[in-house]
Amino acid sequence: MSSTGTSGSALGGFIAMFLPILIGCILAAIGLFSLVYSQTTAPDKNPASQQILVYGD
Repeated sequence: MSSTGTSGSALGGFIAMFLPILIGCILAAIGLFSLVYSQTTAPDKNPASQQILVYGD
């Protein structure tokens, strides 16, 4: 009776328990980075340079 089988299954159970947590953390970090990046990038053109009111048209 070897203890190799029980330690292998314990390691497999440990990996099976924490692998979804690890994948979820990675996906959350990627999503957070993309959200912050998209909100902090400069616009293509300066919106302040556009004329807002046009008189006489």
